[in-house]
Formats: sequence, C-alpha cells, structure tokens
Amino acid sequence: MTRTGTGRTGAAVESVRSALGAVHAIRALRGHPTPVLDAVLAVRQLGQAVLVRRSETPDAHTASALVDALHGASMVPVVLVSRRLRRFATVQLVVAVALAVAEVVAVGRPARPGAHRR
Repeated sequence: MTRTGTGRTGAAVESVRSALGAVHAIRALRGHPTPVLDAVLAVRQLGQAVLVRRSETPDAHTASALVDALHGASMVPVVLVSRRLRRFATVQLVVAVALAVAEVVAVGRPARPGAHRR
C-alpha cells in the first residue's frame, strides 16, 4: 500500500527536530542540570533528522514516529518516579508526542487503491 505525503511537511518536521537537537547540544555544552541526557538527545535528534531527511520516504517518517513514541513511553516512568528529573522528563514526553504526531501527519493517509498519483 503506498502512502501520500512527506514533502514540505516532512522537511518542516525534520527542521524542527534539527533545531531541537541543536538546543540540546547547546544545553549540554553550557552545563545545564542534565548535560549527559542533553548530549545523548542532541546526537539522537540530529542523527534522526539527517537520516529521515535524506531518505524522504514515508517508511522513514513512520519509523521516526515509532522512535519518538518509544522515547515518550520511556519518559512516563521517569515522570512518575523521579523528582529530580520530573520536569525534564515531562518536557521530553510532550515533545516526543508532538514529534510523533507530526511524523504521522507528514506520512499522510494511505493512497486509495486505483487512485492516480500526481
């Protein structure tokens, strides 16, 4: 089943993801309270943006949405258990959900069988 979508929306999502990765890198270098987590997230977000942007396929955006959903899910126990990391994890959870939704929107809806592609 082919899917429509990606294009400008996908490029916009990966631009936002790149900016987010840059913010994490700056935070890590400036010694914010979570420099190791920021450094790891900077590498992940920038790497993910580059890989998805280079492939520009619906499958890449779908895989990216799955990575974001897993990241968001991994933040739930941290939000519930860690007082020290609760704020950081809550922000990560919200960002992960937003990016996952944006990736799904970038993929678009399945193409109807027999529909002509433009």
